[in-house]
Amino acid sequence: MENLRLKQLMMMGLILLALSGCQEEEFYEKDIDGAIEKFERENRTIEEDDEAEQTNAEEDGYADDNGDGSNNGGSDNGDGSNNGGDDNGDGSDNGGDDNGDGSDNGGDDNGDGSDNGDDDNTPTIIQKSDSFTQSGKRAKTDILWVVDNSGSMADEQQALADNFDTFIKDFAEKDIDFQMGITTTDRMLKGGPQHLQYERDVVQKLNSEAMKKNKKKFIKDFKNEIKVGIKGYGFEKGIESSYVYLAQNTYTFNRDDAYLAIVYVSDERDQSNKDPEYYLNKMANMKGNAGLIRAYSIVDMDNTVSSQYVLKGYERYKKMSDSTNGSVANLYGDFHAVIQNIASSIVNLTEEFPLSSRPYNYTEIIVKVNGFESVEWEYIEASNTIKFLPGAAPADGSTIRVIYNVEE
Repeated sequence: MENLRLKQLMMMGLILLALSGCQEEEFYEKDIDGAIEKFERENRTIEEDDEAEQTNAEEDGYADDNGDGSNNGGSDNGDGSNNGGDDNGDGSDNGGDDNGDGSDNGGDDNGDGSDNGDDDNTPTIIQKSDSFTQSGKRAKTDILWVVDNSGSMADEQQALADNFDTFIKDFAEKDIDFQMGITTTDRMLKGGPQHLQYERDVVQKLNSEAMKKNKKKFIKDFKNEIKVGIKGYGFEKGIESSYVYLAQNTYTFNRDDAYLAIVYVSDERDQSNKDPEYYLNKMANMKGNAGLIRAYSIVDMDNTVSSQYVLKGYERYKKMSDSTNGSVANLYGDFHAVIQNIASSIVNLTEEFPLSSRPYNYTEIIVKVNGFESVEWEYIEASNTIKFLPGAAPADGSTIRVIYNVEE
């Protein structure tokens, strides 16, 4: 509006200047009419231009006019870019899958060419090693029997007693340094100094030295002790009971350099408070090498349907055995063969070196004896152990180191 007034004043000045130069009235009137007509024509043109400029400004900026020619409203930024819809104003797009730098956050791409999807399953491989000392002929084995003492187990306990001669035969022939403990599936309910002393007395009666002194008495003692009765707690917790027994007898029964063989005998489901992995990890911490633990389960594999008072199933015992490279056998199969196979497996372990983890690739295992690499050995996948070939066993006192890769 200030520009309009300035133009009007300048035009009035030109008109007065023209009038001051006129002498005659006719010329005066003629110039006055022409000057007014020219002023009105020019003034109308100026007003029309201003109105057109204002209209354009309103259409472009409306309430978002920043006064610098830019525009934040709608889709345009005033610099040729667009914040609305999908565009960022720099040619990029934040909508859909694009980041505006040519990358894509949707699907698997990070926008830098990498991929966060689940397609890359390459495992992380690390190297580890297990060390052993060759102990010679007197290999050590600790055997813990966990026997179900609920009301339905009288016949099964008698079967254990009747077939014990078969079980112990190989131990005697190979002069293995063994000891045996016996507990029940409700061990967590028992305790106190008196019961602990009883458990230790059993171990003193059921070991290799006692067998050497009087084998007949040794076998009789086992047959008496293995019949643990049938008045126990109805909620069998065999796995938990084995852990409690070991924890409370760790200084008297658990020998660091001995295999630990746990034999579960039950016709019902394990109902321990926690998962088998929990108890196995606890036991592995006691042993220092998880490969030294083997779990053997003699369970009811025929009857798997539970009733109101009897919970069937053996999955948790099987999981314990599978996790330790042990075995699962049918309580109602050929009991003589079952006992014999478990005994043979335990005895064979004394000639092998257990690995604490399963190798990622067993063909990459390296075995060193007193610092020198050896090739006279084999890897036994079923038991996850190293066994030296006949005639190649290291001398007593030799240090054996097994190096292998594992998946982290």
